[in-house]
Amino acid sequence: MSFDRTIDGWLKADDGAQLTACGETLAVVRKKALLRILACHDADRAGINVTDSDIESTSDWFRRGFGLSADEDFSHWLECQKLTLPAFAKAMYDFTVVRLLEETYAEQIDELVSNQIAISTARLRSSA
Repeated sequence: MSFDRTIDGWLKADDGAQLTACGETLAVVRKKALLRILACHDADRAGINVTDSDIESTSDWFRRGFGLSADEDFSHWLECQKLTLPAFAKAMYDFTVVRLLEETYAEQIDELVSNQIAISTARLRSSA
């Protein structure tokens, strides 16, 4: 998907864009995937050190938050989603990196939030 295609209205909030299995549009899922990629690339530059304990905490948080604490529930969910344990572990690593970068850049993020909200209100305008 090209940037132009997205800007030209490939998926807008009001166009009835089809949702993926996770309840989000493909455009949102792609942006989340991009965030994971960029976060991992930036972690080294920012001097982020991810420990096994950090990843375990993220995994525990995720599993608790989605009712997957029991090993049987977790295994069943992985199987139903056709998600491998290494793919899940990679996601937990990436989520941990994003969290640690969010902590590192908290002040800069906070400075951008109000403008981001204002920009995002454009999607609420009617296309008429």
